[in-house]
Amino acid sequence: MHKFKYHAPLTIKRSLEIYKKADSPKFIAGGMTLLAAMKQKMSSPSDLIDLHLISGLKKIEMRSDHLLIGAMNTHNEIAKSKLVASSLPGLSFLAENIADNAVRNRGTLAGSICNADPSADYPAALLSLNAKIVTNERRISAKDFFVDMFETNLKENEIVTAVEFPFADLTRYYKIKSLASKYAIIGIFVALKNHLVKFSVIGASNSVFLIKELNDIDVTALRKVNVYDIMLDDYFINGDLHASADYKISLIQTTLKKAINFVIKNE
Repeated sequence: MHKFKYHAPLTIKRSLEIYKKADSPKFIAGGMTLLAAMKQKMSSPSDLIDLHLISGLKKIEMRSDHLLIGAMNTHNEIAKSKLVASSLPGLSFLAENIADNAVRNRGTLAGSICNADPSADYPAALLSLNAKIVTNERRISAKDFFVDMFETNLKENEIVTAVEFPFADLTRYYKIKSLASKYAIIGIFVALKNHLVKFSVIGASNSVFLIKELNDIDVTALRKVNVYDIMLDDYFINGDLHASADYKISLIQTTLKKAINFVIKNE
């Protein structure tokens, strides 16, 4: 690990001031990915700007039409929240099944989504629920936030402060994970609202994606869907050391059938 300066500012304003003056700064939330990359000398920031002392970045609040979760809330805080469990049980289950307990104790919502790992879990929930990412400058729709592998629509000096998760009538998350890393080989998040359903997939392509053939499909029409008619090759499914592209397609088809049956039975 190369030498760096460590900062723990108390405000977003001060964080941005430090960022602008540094040669090669990085914001750090939980540090689950960044610190590992620094130890392997894959990342060498001149300055680390720790956001965990900034007031207001950790909260879980019920709003009129959405659940607001702060950027610095950890996976375990989300998983154990009664508000999350009662309003968005699929999100609660998702958080509970991220990595292992050590990671869940330190890893944060914003750290995960800003890293934009193709196998990270939260993007599936954000996309299916049409969540909004709140920053110090704007609100970004989830469909515009995730651009590509490890790439988001954030500006260099933009800081995520919270995520707004709209309520849904039914949510569920399915995850086929690596036994070693606990990362998703594939994951599918389903959200039902006003009889319309969305299915999003992570782990299979460069970035999270919605299955467009099923986007906002009515539950009645869902009963007639044959998952094998969906052209998954069009989504640029990637093979990796855990599974070939063909195997991931098979996993998506099998898991999608379970998700569809769940919606039909519980709608």
